[in-house]
Amino acid sequence: MTLAEFENDIKNGESLTVEFKSWVKAKTMKERITLAVDELVAFANAKGGTLYFGIEDNGEITGCTDYDPQNIIEGVYDRTRPALYSECEVINHPDGDVIALHVDCGNGIVYATSSGKCLKRLGKNSKPFYPEEMTERYSVNQNPDFTGLKILESSEDDIDKSLRKESKKVQTKKQCSSIR
Repeated sequence: MTLAEFENDIKNGESLTVEFKSWVKAKTMKERITLAVDELVAFANAKGGTLYFGIEDNGEITGCTDYDPQNIIEGVYDRTRPALYSECEVINHPDGDVIALHVDCGNGIVYATSSGKCLKRLGKNSKPFYPEEMTERYSVNQNPDFTGLKILESSEDDIDKSLRKESKKVQTKKQCSSIR
């Protein structure tokens, strides 16, 4: 993460993909890891995101002390199901060290805490992720229909036009035969 990206996140505040947590208000490492687990699970169940420890909700940097980044990422890994991989970066800011924990989008995988709590991001807050909301994710994983998925970094030049025409012929035959 660049300093400009970091400063932009602070300027824009909490969002769907950014969360600030106070290091000083959470008194123990266990409490901090629990906070991290909840937020990172919610991010993974949405669009991914970054949790910043050492920043208050209003964007004030209060910093972090007595931390072990490896202990934090292992704590997240051990307390999530399936195990969630997170990236940890320490940002040495003049107002204090800030710990940035980042996770990517789960891509259809539903993450939960090891205690069974399932969360998702809704705007700038984390909310419960209920079973009825998970149906779409399960159906995509169990019976994938790749025709409706977006393929990143692709263009129309990647499509074989002759196959497209052939596919339309097959689809038309199926539609006509089902009418009979």
